[in-house]
Amino acid sequence: MNKNISKYKLLYSFAKLIRIENLFLMAFVLYVANDYIYRKEMVALSPINLWILILSTISIGAGGYVINDYFDLKIDKVNKPNEVVLEKTIHRKAAILWHLFFSIIGMIGGTYLAYLSGHLSLSSTQLASIVLLLIYSNTLKKIFILGNITISLLAGLLPILPYIYINAQHPHLSIITANALLSLSAFAFFTTLIRELIKDIQDIEGDSIGGRKTIPIVWGFLASKIIIFFLLFLLIIFLLPFVVYYYWQRDYLSFWYHILLLILPTLIMMLLTIFYQHPKQFSTLSLLMKLVMLLGVIYYYIF
Repeated sequence: MNKNISKYKLLYSFAKLIRIENLFLMAFVLYVANDYIYRKEMVALSPINLWILILSTISIGAGGYVINDYFDLKIDKVNKPNEVVLEKTIHRKAAILWHLFFSIIGMIGGTYLAYLSGHLSLSSTQLASIVLLLIYSNTLKKIFILGNITISLLAGLLPILPYIYINAQHPHLSIITANALLSLSAFAFFTTLIRELIKDIQDIEGDSIGGRKTIPIVWGFLASKIIIFFLLFLLIIFLLPFVVYYYWQRDYLSFWYHILLLILPTLIMMLLTIFYQHPKQFSTLSLLMKLVMLLGVIYYYIF
């Protein structure tokens, strides 16, 4: 019985280490983007190639999370002592091996898809992502706002990954489809950037010990709140043209979806940003931001 409990605890700890819920979201984004292209263009990655792309991408993501926790162990013991996995149930040195394993899986999958598309140079996407995540974990996240932008750019890349491989074999895809996916890419970049800044506020205590130069540490708590409030306002500005377009097109389902499920939660987050006076309160904002991200992706799947 104790052995079974230990196995479950180890599996749970490993799932936390690789951020299993974030990997599911990444996989869902890729699936939705591929499905959207098929519905608009009647071409898409085959099911097996889509799964290879998903496996490759989430492997690189998992490797990034593992190596990030490796470098962040001291800081995480301050910011979230109850959530630390390394040195409790998983040996810290094992993180290096897992990072290497996931990175190799990611590169093999990316190289295979690049070979199938006839453009081996496309495998540089996976290589660059692995290198960026490694440098981010060790260096970039310590540099003022550069780490936030790096992660946001990688998140913005996700929705257009299927398009890149499909377009390599079918180079005459509609510009309308490309623009729609670029809109989702911009949404992913923007919401990820906001969530990264929210997380910086949550982690201000440990980050200061770790010598990081995040916005809350350099400019202070109040300035960070103002920036997040402003970025949330910009997110609404970004969504408004879509709302107006759907209203003019009498697409009221899309109109109300954007109003109630995207703009309203963003307005709520703006109000919470004003009223919250302690960094730990911003965990609610982080969850709401992730929900808005998910709802934005779901829209592309439903409509």
